[in-house]
Amino acid sequence: METYEEILSRMQEKFAELAGYPADEASDIGIRLRVLAGEIYSLTASMNWLEQQLFAQTAQGELLDLRAQERGIKRRAAQAASGVLLFSRAKPLWYRAVIDKGTVCAVPGEDGERYVTTEEAILAVGDTSVTVPAKAEKPGKHGNAAVGAVTTLVTVPPGIEQVTNPKAFTGGMDEEGDESLRSRLTQSYTALSNGTNAAFYREQALKDEGVFSANVIPKEKGLGTVGIYLGANGAPADSDTVQRVQQSLQALREINVLVTVAAAEAVACPVTVNVAPRAGFSFEMVSSQVESAVQKYFAGLGVGEPVRTAALYAEIFATGTVENCVLTGSAAVDRPVKANQLAVLQSIQVQETDS
Repeated sequence: METYEEILSRMQEKFAELAGYPADEASDIGIRLRVLAGEIYSLTASMNWLEQQLFAQTAQGELLDLRAQERGIKRRAAQAASGVLLFSRAKPLWYRAVIDKGTVCAVPGEDGERYVTTEEAILAVGDTSVTVPAKAEKPGKHGNAAVGAVTTLVTVPPGIEQVTNPKAFTGGMDEEGDESLRSRLTQSYTALSNGTNAAFYREQALKDEGVFSANVIPKEKGLGTVGIYLGANGAPADSDTVQRVQQSLQALREINVLVTVAAAEAVACPVTVNVAPRAGFSFEMVSSQVESAVQKYFAGLGVGEPVRTAALYAEIFATGTVENCVLTGSAAVDRPVKANQLAVLQSIQVQETDS
């Protein structure tokens, strides 16, 4: 696309050619030429932007949503992380303690993430602890929390002295970005659904907002059977999502075809990496950046996708804070997984090294 200066230069040259003299910049003609060149440039830019929005490869924002809707694909909404909270006290009570639905707990700190219980629970007489389902108060990947991270009682239930999360909060993800949506959209053109093939079942499963990835295994249990395994963002899909997809596909399946939908089997992958920080970066900063990069990589893995050490190295070096790094332990080699499995990050340990 021509720049404003190129358009103006072309107009000035044409005027000089026709009039026999150049237009003075301070003259009425000179001013009119600059104003007109600006309007032409704005119109050209608008037409160029409109042209980009017409194609899946270049559309952005709401217009990309419209392109995706043409293929029955929707942008994934942000999801709140889910898990369980363990409420406890040192000694048993002689009465039942009620933990109300909506009880709020948090990660320590001024801006610690908050979590709410999703159902009422009762600490029975003689017991010292009870486990309650909970989810992050706000959707987004920042709600994912490691084991033991949630320890602050914001609203204190009567008789309860402390809280923790015995399992990690997982499944939290931000609203799907343009590039992820674009990738799913373009894939729908390359693997065309015909109502009976694997692409059809995968496409239908991915329409559910709780499904980040899906793998289809034709003839899993013999002729006339299809197995579909679902993954969320960095974790297997939850039971509600599995049930929704099962019901949806039950109505769409072929005659005499048995469709089985299940959450992918989680394969825990610990990651240990030795890093040499680049000059000007503290180890604390590097450690935080590397942890985020590794978490991002695992969150992007789909069902049946192996863990590639080369991809992990690429993510770590892309932080721009690492001079050198070495993956050790089980993370030092590629980790293949089965078609019904999903590699999930079990833990990450970042250690400092000199080289």
